[in-house]
Amino acid sequence: MKAKLMMQVAFIGFAGVWAVLPCSASQTSSAKADANSVNITGHVSCAKFGTGSVTARKGMSVAQTIQYCVNFMHSDYTLVSGNRVYRLAGDKNLLAKVSGQSVTVAGRMVPESTDTAAIALMGTVAVSDVAPAKD
Repeated sequence: MKAKLMMQVAFIGFAGVWAVLPCSASQTSSAKADANSVNITGHVSCAKFGTGSVTARKGMSVAQTIQYCVNFMHSDYTLVSGNRVYRLAGDKNLLAKVSGQSVTVAGRMVPESTDTAAIALMGTVAVSDVAPAKD
């Protein structure tokens, strides 16, 4: 009888620990998410152009050239802020609307692999909001 009671107490203690673990894990991940939150101002471009200015293709605007680069040349939208370039991950339709414009992007930094090409890619920003930049 005593062994059975000890077994029940151990089981209840074990179950209690497992019930608390998900709560503490979510607090840790939310604190980590806040640490990765960013607001960056720059202009929306295409990864093919690096930090340079976008030259419009014949018969297209700068915005259309950026959209062409992303859609048909399989590139990524980027945010160029000074000499820093951030890859933008998010709603492609929203990013297409602000192509070539100066905007402030709110989001969170996503861990990036270390294989940077010719440009100094600072990381990927998972975009949650885009607003026109205040000059």
